[in-house]
Amino acid sequence: MNLLLQYLQYDNYFLIAFFFLLLTSIFYFSKISEEKKNKIYLILFYLTISVFVLWSLFLSLAQYFIWKNHPISKYLAQNKNYYLSYAYFHFWRDFIFRLIGVLIIILLMNFLNFAFRRDIFYDDEKILVPYFSLFFRFPYNALFLAIGFFILFLLITIKTLTINIWTSDVQILHKRESFRQYWLYLALILFLLQPFILSNYEFLKYTP
Repeated sequence: MNLLLQYLQYDNYFLIAFFFLLLTSIFYFSKISEEKKNKIYLILFYLTISVFVLWSLFLSLAQYFIWKNHPISKYLAQNKNYYLSYAYFHFWRDFIFRLIGVLIIILLMNFLNFAFRRDIFYDDEKILVPYFSLFFRFPYNALFLAIGFFILFLLITIKTLTINIWTSDVQILHKRESFRQYWLYLALILFLLQPFILSNYEFLKYTP
């Protein structure tokens, strides 16, 4: 509990991200068509970004009025450059670098499609993988993607070795493998572990 409270002091979006992750989980397990789900995921993606922006704006304005109405800190509010630097560092920097992390992941996914000369991701993965990475601080979101691909590679390797030992069916060996059904579980696990991991490893707290 202490780690969670400590972590909340430098993650302004943790509770918002937790809400949207639960909401996404509800739709993920609901019995609706995949096409409708993908549309909902995309709406939630943009809605989450919008809420993050509004929350950062609220915190920035709240800080301004707190300073302005205080007999001592009102002089800080009058210094626009100092106030803008403070607001960016405490209320916007994390959000901006989360977006950069999302962009990096999208570019990496497109690069992998180009490298393999085929679309290796399902339609829902193209939305959910970048979306889930938005719930984590940078560079922790890059760790989310790296762990996902590592586990997928491990599963494929184990399955391939097992098939080579017990069968010679070429069709099974060339069957398409995907981590599609595991991204949500990975996101939930890493999200719940986030306060513990980031509270113990300083390099993961760091945001350039």
